[in-house]
Amino acid sequence: MEVFIFVWGIILICASIPITAIVTYHLRKQSKFKLEALKYEIELEKQRKESYIIESEKLRLEIEQTRQHLTLDQPFARTQNIIKE
Repeated sequence: MEVFIFVWGIILICASIPITAIVTYHLRKQSKFKLEALKYEIELEKQRKESYIIESEKLRLEIEQTRQHLTLDQPFARTQNIIKE
């Protein structure tokens, strides 16, 4: 009976080694996919931030140009009102 238990113990140990290797391989592969997805997500966030900064700069310049046009147009409008009166 002891030999029978010993043989089963060896068989179970031998069977558990490949199963452990398969599970470990799967977990490593899954971790690599998660890391790759995280890298893509970080790159996407960098591009979004860059795009936001560029768009903000464009809007700032557009507002500045509009202000300049308004300040240039106002003296002209004042002179037109004076001439009409």
